[in-house]
Amino acid sequence: MARFLLFVLLLAVTPLPAQPLMGKVKKLLKTQPRVHWGVYAIQAKNGKVLAKWNEDQFFVPASNTKLFSTALALSTLGPDFRFTTQVLAASLPNDDGVLPGDLVLYGQGDPSLSSRNYPYNREEPFAPDRLAPLRELARQLKARNVKSIAGNIIGDDSYFEFNPIPNGWSAADGLYEYGAPVGALSFNDNSIALKLSSTGQAFDPPVPYFSVRSTVTPGERTRIQARRSPGSLEILLRGTMKPDSLYTDEFAVEDPALFAALAFRVALEAEGITVQGGVKVRHELAVPQESVELARRESPPLTQILQVVDKVSQNLHAELVRRAAERKQTMDDFLKSAQIDAAKETYLQDGSGLSRQNLVSPRAVVALLRHMWNSPHREQFNTFLPVGAMDGTLRRRFAGQEKAKLVRAKTGTLSHVTALGGYAQSRKYGEVIFQIVANNFNQPSSEVVKVVDCLALLFTQ
Repeated sequence: MARFLLFVLLLAVTPLPAQPLMGKVKKLLKTQPRVHWGVYAIQAKNGKVLAKWNEDQFFVPASNTKLFSTALALSTLGPDFRFTTQVLAASLPNDDGVLPGDLVLYGQGDPSLSSRNYPYNREEPFAPDRLAPLRELARQLKARNVKSIAGNIIGDDSYFEFNPIPNGWSAADGLYEYGAPVGALSFNDNSIALKLSSTGQAFDPPVPYFSVRSTVTPGERTRIQARRSPGSLEILLRGTMKPDSLYTDEFAVEDPALFAALAFRVALEAEGITVQGGVKVRHELAVPQESVELARRESPPLTQILQVVDKVSQNLHAELVRRAAERKQTMDDFLKSAQIDAAKETYLQDGSGLSRQNLVSPRAVVALLRHMWNSPHREQFNTFLPVGAMDGTLRRRFAGQEKAKLVRAKTGTLSHVTALGGYAQSRKYGEVIFQIVANNFNQPSSEVVKVVDCLALLFTQ
């Protein structure tokens, strides 16, 4: 049945000179009549409208929201911008290598404080040692003759206003990696992996943050349920596990600054630096009291970070780059520069699209994309987007169609929502700028995605 549906859809997009493009669009939309569809497509060179359907209505955009966040960050901060993470203290260590007070890990919104490989690496996204960036900071401290910390390790994320859960996120979102809480001090994407085998359990990175209570018993199959209540630092496991198998799950941390500080302590002690005090957090001090910089880490250039945001649809990174950019320019002011009426055409409550309160019109998405097309950052912005059937979130889309590589676009997915917005190269129309969005459906999302992909292929003709 699925193959037959795909055949029908591909037949609908077969070039027919006598059939206008809009007629083909309508034909495809009618294959899923119970979906609330939005479509808008124009020629980049002159703005001529090629297709439209509910283009001025509001839709939940899901991760098409990231188009707005990455455009804002690139335009406001600039392609060469780098985030900085500092290690601060009130004084230098004494002659014996003892730092008399606290040691502060001061975050300034860096999404890259992890072992993620930059530039974007499709095959190997992370280097194996998840503690690597914190080990680098610890080694800088050793080079400054720091041997012991008399005070506490403080994780300071006060650079941004403390708002870990954006408007419109559910309580359950914050339990898992995709919905990790947001903070200016973020390490390892604010998540930790639990690995369970017949020989025991371990966390990666090896940070003593969560406890585990397990009632898992041996069985013929591995069927494990993992739960964590909001606010709890205990993971509950139940089910059965096949001998010699490995179970892995990834959990968001409750307090990113605390997690980063605990991880830093592990890295310090691994480098032979003792910590006499405990681990604390600081959420609300606008300027750190400590003024002596003992170590620092700079992120890769912003363009490499934004590429990860759009290629893999990384929610936490999108939130952080938007917050960093809005310290210089608000989203509304940026949209005004793109000739988008923010009050009438957008309602954006987060930077990633995880919020179900977000609303945007297809016309506004296309206006944003055309603004970036006409900007000095065109080529850079274009490289952020997944390529059809080749990489990122479009790697397994378009059923292997050869023309899929002519599509560069950002996906968007939530329950009852799917979206695709970006650019398509067309022999007939030149560069086509488009957004396709589907809301309010209850059939399998794969059926709706097939129509979305076929619509995008239409724009390559």
